[in-house]
Amino acid sequence: MRPDDIPLLSMLRDTMGYHGARQRVIAENVANANTPGYTPSDVPRSEFERVLAGQAQASGGMRTTHAMHYGGDGGASGSRQFRTERAPDSETTSNGNSVVIEEQMVDANDNRMRFETALSLYQKSLNMIRMASRSPGQ
Repeated sequence: MRPDDIPLLSMLRDTMGYHGARQRVIAENVANANTPGYTPSDVPRSEFERVLAGQAQASGGMRTTHAMHYGGDGGASGSRQFRTERAPDSETTSNGNSVVIEEQMVDANDNRMRFETALSLYQKSLNMIRMASRSPGQ
């Protein structure tokens, strides 16, 4: 059995993939903070939900039991590719750049905390599986 065969671990891996993609986009925004005419981008939450819905359909093991749960209806092929969309910050400078460093840093920190949470849950789940698979007395 592989870790990806367990729906929870697969979902956590997809969560980390989403936050990794979002961190790359935020870093690109910060790198272009002084580029004239640059409009920042972001990976919308709907992209994450699309991947989770595709994962649920592919595994057949995840079901929604409440309208607010992820899963079941809709979704694409379970692709791990996330689309970005333009997401201007609250201000635009005279040169047309709409990156606000402070807003990007808040987004980066929030994104990092969410990634680290998913990573911690993934690692703890793997440790529990390892512990449960050991012979008694080892």
